[in-house]
Amino acid sequence: MNIIGMDHEGCADRLTGALEAVTGVATVCVSLARHGATVQFDERLATQERLLAAVNDAGFMGEASNEEQLPSCSGACGHCRH
Repeated sequence: MNIIGMDHEGCADRLTGALEAVTGVATVCVSLARHGATVQFDERLATQERLLAAVNDAGFMGEASNEEQLPSCSGACGHCRH
């Protein structure tokens, strides 16, 4: 997903925690450089709407994107949680 409003590492940490708190989320990788987040989740337990609500509740604006638009995280961001 694309994220609007992140401008420092504290934002990335807050967003990572918010997304990890959504039931069904398996991994989260937030990238300041891409202004985005890659989230793997169990679609039986979580939905894109719930993920976007968590983003908004954390104080950011998010929009869903598909994998072709936002490549998967290489792990270099330092915020991946597996």
